[in-house]
Amino acid sequence: MWITHFLSQLLFALGAEALNFPYESLQLTQQDVGNFSAISFGNPLSVPSVYQGPKCKIQPEDATWPSEKQWAQLNATLDGNLLKPYPLGAACYPDRPEYNMDTCAYLLGPATTTRLFFGDPLTALTTWGEGATCLQLLNTTGRTCVQGGFPVYVVNATSVRDMQAAVNFARNQNLRLVIKNTGHDFIAKSTGRGALSVWTHFLKGIEFLSDYSIGEYRGAAARISAGMEAWEAHNAMVNAGNITVVASLEPTVGNGGGWALGGGHGPLTSLRGLGADQVLSLNIVTADGKFLTADVNQNQDLFFALRGGGGATFGIVTSMIVKAWPRQTRIGGLTFYLTTGTGQMTIPSARGYPSSPPVHIADAETFWKAYRVYLGFAKEIVDAGGFGFGDVNPQGNNTYVFVGTITLPDYASERIRDFYTPLFSSLSEIGVNVPNPRHSFLPYAQAGIGVTPISFPGSSADRLFISRLLPRSLWANGSRLDAVAVVNRQNAEMGYRVTARIYGPSAEAAGYPGNTTSAVNPAMRNMVIHCVTFKQEPVDILPAAEFRAEHAKLRARINELVRLTPDSGSYFNEADILEPEWRTSFWGEHYPRLLKIKKAVDPWALFWAPKTVGSDEWEVVTADGLPTQNGPLCRTGT
Repeated sequence: MWITHFLSQLLFALGAEALNFPYESLQLTQQDVGNFSAISFGNPLSVPSVYQGPKCKIQPEDATWPSEKQWAQLNATLDGNLLKPYPLGAACYPDRPEYNMDTCAYLLGPATTTRLFFGDPLTALTTWGEGATCLQLLNTTGRTCVQGGFPVYVVNATSVRDMQAAVNFARNQNLRLVIKNTGHDFIAKSTGRGALSVWTHFLKGIEFLSDYSIGEYRGAAARISAGMEAWEAHNAMVNAGNITVVASLEPTVGNGGGWALGGGHGPLTSLRGLGADQVLSLNIVTADGKFLTADVNQNQDLFFALRGGGGATFGIVTSMIVKAWPRQTRIGGLTFYLTTGTGQMTIPSARGYPSSPPVHIADAETFWKAYRVYLGFAKEIVDAGGFGFGDVNPQGNNTYVFVGTITLPDYASERIRDFYTPLFSSLSEIGVNVPNPRHSFLPYAQAGIGVTPISFPGSSADRLFISRLLPRSLWANGSRLDAVAVVNRQNAEMGYRVTARIYGPSAEAAGYPGNTTSAVNPAMRNMVIHCVTFKQEPVDILPAAEFRAEHAKLRARINELVRLTPDSGSYFNEADILEPEWRTSFWGEHYPRLLKIKKAVDPWALFWAPKTVGSDEWEVVTADGLPTQNGPLCRTGT
């Protein structure tokens, strides 16, 4: 949705500078609360310093579960926006009333190229984290479909008032509360058994501001709604002409949600910083049900925490104001392929850039030397403000495809060939000749329809993976980088897909106010590669013992990278749900401050998600012991 000049006039008429969109003007009042005490606002000062509440959040089978009358009263408060949905996969199970084999076949076929799953209130693209309790399968013999790890009720939020009522109801009724936007979620933050979910997906809006001032910032900006996705932001940039905002690489990721709150990388990261670095102001509903603004002038601690401290942690962000640049950005880029083996190869996407035919390398040692050459060149890409891919894709029988992509935003067209020529010269010196490398320029903002190869549950999102940030210090020590290359080779030889996302959100790239005043993992300020190692096969249907065995095997391999990068960490938004030492791995020296802020703004621990700040005081108790959300949320310890 394109927000026009009418919005600016409306907000001005309302006389509320904190409002970015009309849906924020509709707020819960004491008159709304009336005799419905279940939606009363909270008072953080009244919360005991030592937890004295129930052991667990209540579940539907508990006697204290809200009555149908209470749910109906909440729905009335929400003007009918309370949903009680069933999992889409129910269509595949003969014992379910929703059973329809044609619908089931559609979900597994044509629907995967549509927006259907983004418009579903329950679907998370990573199904194993929910607990795989209602998988979409043509053959469901021996399996069941139950609500399981999915929320029971969903608030389809259309206003701040909806969010406030949901927050207050969940807190006062001892319900588990979760937040869902698009369903892009690797560690199951947006789902939970017995939960009330706040769904922000349909809060759409963007408005570009030619002149915006706050603190030391003077320049263009954009108001972005909580549910705005990257492809929608791109469409708005295309329509507006000379404007650029930083967005996710994956078009269907929510630009105004967990992407920015947890960091947020993309094609412009080395040049402009992370998504978190763009934020100038945020509007948020906090755990007491209040609506407030956080920026450099007010609620500064919360402003610090929300930029990199992780989504689903401090409240529900309703909108934000982010930096913008009053010009179009174009990106120069190229892709090349190196292969081993002589059989049929699956060639990954060239991501829209020109590529030469795949270069076949008969000798495995030469292939891995070429891989090491590309790793060595990664720092050059980051230092030029670029973004790269360097992925090793096992093809079976000890054969591989390597895809290397270099993208350079706002780079001088007459210099780009000079930039990448040293890479191909180094490859030529070891006998790998890439014929006629050629590049092209593409506009950064490209119109889209919000459908991608990972727009459906059970896609590549359901692969077990672990990530590690590779610090700049490796490039000052050739032997250590050699050792990293050897570990990655060994992992690929074991059948793992080893990927490199090359970007560096330095303090200089972050600029004001993101450089040293945000909760972004300090390890990200000195990184060159975000290395992710994937198990190729899906894990959503693995028995518990096999899942644990597969995870332990992969973790043992990644520990070799940890040993080589002891002062680094991992990226919260793309992390292992069983990440050890996760506090320092995700937030480093910032964690103590983040925990203090968390306890101050949410002393009820209402906003809980795995591996988020303060999450170790609660745990999901599952029957199989797996780290899914298919179980009650209970206090840890006795």
